[in-house]
Amino acid sequence: MLLELRIRNFAIIDEVNLSFSKGFNVITGETGTGKSIILNAVHLLMGDRAGEELIRSSEEEASVEALFDISSNEEVKEKIKEKSARINSSGEEETCLVRRAISRSGRGKAFLNENLTTLGTLSEMGEKLLSIYGQHEHQSLQRAETHLDILDEFGGLVYLREQYREHFERVVSLSGEIKRVRDEKERGTKEKELMVFQLGEIEVSRIQIGEEEVLREERRILSHARKLRDFVSLSNELLYEGEGSTVERIQTILRQGNEMAAIDPSLSEMIRSLKTTSIQLEEIALSLRGYLRRIEVNPMRLEEVENRLEEIERLKRKYGPTVEEVLRFKGKIEEALNPLTSNEENLSHLEGVLGSLQGEMIALARRLSWERKRVASELKKSVEKELGSLGMKKTTFEIRMEDNTFSPKGMDRVEFLISPNVGEEVKPLAKIASGGELSRMMLAMKKILARVGGRQVLIFDEVDSGIGGAIAEVVGKTLKELSKHHQVVCVTHLPQIACFADTHHSVRKEVKGRRTVTVVDRLEKESIVDEIARMLGGVKVTEKTQAHAKEMIENAQKS
Repeated sequence: MLLELRIRNFAIIDEVNLSFSKGFNVITGETGTGKSIILNAVHLLMGDRAGEELIRSSEEEASVEALFDISSNEEVKEKIKEKSARINSSGEEETCLVRRAISRSGRGKAFLNENLTTLGTLSEMGEKLLSIYGQHEHQSLQRAETHLDILDEFGGLVYLREQYREHFERVVSLSGEIKRVRDEKERGTKEKELMVFQLGEIEVSRIQIGEEEVLREERRILSHARKLRDFVSLSNELLYEGEGSTVERIQTILRQGNEMAAIDPSLSEMIRSLKTTSIQLEEIALSLRGYLRRIEVNPMRLEEVENRLEEIERLKRKYGPTVEEVLRFKGKIEEALNPLTSNEENLSHLEGVLGSLQGEMIALARRLSWERKRVASELKKSVEKELGSLGMKKTTFEIRMEDNTFSPKGMDRVEFLISPNVGEEVKPLAKIASGGELSRMMLAMKKILARVGGRQVLIFDEVDSGIGGAIAEVVGKTLKELSKHHQVVCVTHLPQIACFADTHHSVRKEVKGRRTVTVVDRLEKESIVDEIARMLGGVKVTEKTQAHAKEMIENAQKS
């Protein structure tokens, strides 16, 4: 319930404070006094965008704040907790303060229970606290896409539709993912074939780091094997095996030297060194013979080495300047092939999940469609009954349901049809309903939905558009009846509606200090009679008008 509304420095409003009560609240006043400005200010609490042109001249900031009683609105309390905004407590009363400030600097601010918040949160909270119906709001009934929402709200099918919507969005998302995987698979088929070939080519080669250097060394030796054999053979012969070899000559020196060392001991050290040299030369000769046995002239092996080096060079030309780069390229191919392989497996899995999910979605859509058909007849009866009470007796109201493509709202297309005149066939609202009929149709819908809806504050801006006389009185009674389920705030020009109010505010303009300001008064007793009389009589209010106004109020209170 809206308890208080305070507006400062907004358009021609200096400062106004409105306090509301349970039930039916009305705001009246001459055209141009500022009633619409008050509602424009309320729209700011719904998260509407605002510019500095709304700020009162010579002021730097404008603000709108509203205090709500949320003690019976658990949904709002949960949302406040979710947004981490403290719930104000005063005794047993729980309230929510919503405030919006706009500045010429462009740095506007929004507050929820004195905590800074975003416009998105303000808009979300505003939708749960307030519902505003402008004087052209009934025109939304002319749009067939709103009819399905009304039917679902009336039938309490919003939760079921939400279940279906979640499945629908998952199906759409999963279908998109499957399409993406399929596209990637198609794009990757040729790439995969190439990568599989490249990977196979490198794997079959069994190329290894360091292999190239070893092969180059072997090729160098094989290429000069004959020279190496000739050199080793000659060296071995000169050192050890040939007649008059170096080792043989040293042995001759050693035999004579031993005799000379016996004569002159000073030669002993040189003789020992020469003996060591002889031993070393013999070991070298043995090594040369071993090398000679290993070395071979092998043209076939040389050809094999040449071919292997050519293969390595070919791989390097294709995949990298070094063997390390070739093997690194192989690793990259393996990494790239993994998702392509997993995509195929994943695609099969996703298609299985999609099939199951589509089945669940279709089942929910059919259940939702069946429930809509069931409640459509109930809504038809309720609407015709309410329209009858609003002066549209014998009006025929029909709900046409047709199969449609799957959408976030299901598989149905719903449209409201009406025939306000006996004997005429039903036709879409947009084609035949007048402004006054649409206003009453909208009011009938709101009254019906009030019985199943949440605890929002309903604000009607000149819902009396296009009606008058006895029908206006019926509308007043309907709004009064509606206020038993919701707090209702109504801006009206019709005394037949205003006389039903539980709380009455009057808006007027006056000049203060050479400036025009909007003033709002909360009327009591005699002041209410005077305002109703003014609405009845215009500029000149007579005693008869006063008496008529008093009678209207008394009759309204009795009904």
